Amino acid sequence: MSAGEVAWRFGQKRLSVHERRAFSKMEPVYAVDAYGRVPKANLSRLGIDFTNGEFSVGADIELLGGYRYSEYRKRWHAAFQSPGDWPMRFAADYAFGDEGAPGDIRTNWELNRHRQFALLAKSYFVTGTDDFFFELSDLFDDWSEQNPFMWGPEWASPMEESIRLINWLVTAAFLEAAGDEATDGLRRRLCVGAWVMAAHVRQHYSRHSSANNHTIVEAAGVAVAATVFGEHEWLDEALALLESEVAHQTYLDGVNKEQALHYQLFVMEALCLVSHVLRTIGKALPASLVERLHSMARYARACSVGSGKYVGFGDDDEGVILCLGPEKPCYPDYVLALVTLELESDYRWVEDVRCCETVGWLCGKRRLQSANALPLAQNASVESFPDGGVTIVRFDEGHGVLAFDHGPLGFGRLAAHGHADALSVQLYVDGEPVLIDPGTFIYNGDRRMRDKFRSTCVHNTMCVGGRDQSEALGPFLWGRKANVSGFAFEECEGRVIMSAEHDGYSPVRVRRTVKVQGAKAVVTDEVKGGEAAAVFWHLPSAGVEVDGGVAEFRLQSGVVVRIEAGGSLESGEFEYSPDYGMNATGVELSVSVNESLTTGIFIIRDSEAG
Repeated sequence: MSAGEVAWRFGQKRLSVHERRAFSKMEPVYAVDAYGRVPKANLSRLGIDFTNGEFSVGADIELLGGYRYSEYRKRWHAAFQSPGDWPMRFAADYAFGDEGAPGDIRTNWELNRHRQFALLAKSYFVTGTDDFFFELSDLFDDWSEQNPFMWGPEWASPMEESIRLINWLVTAAFLEAAGDEATDGLRRRLCVGAWVMAAHVRQHYSRHSSANNHTIVEAAGVAVAATVFGEHEWLDEALALLESEVAHQTYLDGVNKEQALHYQLFVMEALCLVSHVLRTIGKALPASLVERLHSMARYARACSVGSGKYVGFGDDDEGVILCLGPEKPCYPDYVLALVTLELESDYRWVEDVRCCETVGWLCGKRRLQSANALPLAQNASVESFPDGGVTIVRFDEGHGVLAFDHGPLGFGRLAAHGHADALSVQLYVDGEPVLIDPGTFIYNGDRRMRDKFRSTCVHNTMCVGGRDQSEALGPFLWGRKANVSGFAFEECEGRVIMSAEHDGYSPVRVRRTVKVQGAKAVVTDEVKGGEAAAVFWHLPSAGVEVDGGVAEFRLQSGVVVRIEAGGSLESGEFEYSPDYGMNATGVELSVSVNESLTTGIFIIRDSEAG
């Protein structure tokens, strides 16, 4: 840990001691006067199009893990994974990753981001039905009573405050647009609370080894609040922080250094929301952020496999900053639609720019029509991102998409959201998953499961001696890390060859070569060092037929994918997580490796089958 980080952490500790005393009265956030006079909010600067005529109404939202909102609507401190609640204590005293934690705090925070507040206010605005306002008012009062400023788990993360304050301001904007004086009191409390949260976040930006997507989302929340409240110093500070952190956290080829597509999209959404509010005051994102957003969009678009699916490595907690519908959208589509609209490109990054309701509330009908008339950005047959360490190959006349991970574990010293998946591949055919990533499951509350879903043997790669390539030390902390080197790429006469190696089992060396041509991919794995090794393949369905060294998997489209291993295949059940907090059972195939193993993967159509 650097001297600068030690000093910063010491300063944060001192500030925490001060805040424990200053906020000992346990008041609602809107009653806090520790940060000075609250300016008047200009909610029109959120840029909401109140003429939008395509909308839903409702009071319920989706929670993570399949939990029913109706059972948790006021259980603000619910542990979810166990019957109890998180205990009430000062925010800085929580240790969410401890073995004794009652549940996964990320699941809890989904409820407390207050997407339901914005949904209720929107529903009240479009229908004029008092029941929506009464429900909103009741929830707000109950939350404020149970969550005094800086007390309870909802105040332990500045990033959560930033997401919440954006939703509070959007909620207030819909109430203001409704034009009912009866809502004025709640609207004012929402605005004051949002300003206080922004003032607090400014003092607690995530820094040094803790600086990842959190810092960017924190700064985005402050930038939105600064625009609404006319806080010019705050805005300049937030934009400067966004410029430096986005540059620091993103490779030049557009891949986010966290090695997780979801968190790249999360950052992109944050930047687009800042861009959106800046437009209302005649400003624009700094040029460096615009340039980086373009490259990030190119990578995200390259990850599209059709049918609203995208290939992604690393963690995915399904986080969304702003969602004005009862159900979450296809997140990559939504974010790429925002990029199309905010950057005013010469092409669109997604098939349908009006892919979800939120986009309709942010942009007028004419603007959406113009964006949808733009030519669609086309993916090339091969798109390699050597800095970020991902290569995506489209083969079988574009029906097959294979992604090869030859990048680092993750970002910085912690590599918080990376998985031990170096040299792994994923495969989609006709938009259907074939060779899959295990997903994330949950972050906290069950260390065994957290480690399992990040482990090497649940990814489509080689595992030596039953060990992980990299050493997991905590839910968001890695020790020894596998380093990928020697990436080579060749494209010639319709054939693609790519290879790389890593030192995760040093002194044993592991190398993988992938050749793609026509309707087949050939994967050669080499291990030098004499230890027992195995190559693993993971499929999402039990409908896999295995015979010796051959496995066949029939897709819904009728296409057969055949895997021909250079040895006898072992087959067993495989637990994966298709959605955060949920699991399913697929099939794991494994085959032993003695120095070298070649595996053929064939896409067989129609009369070729059998």
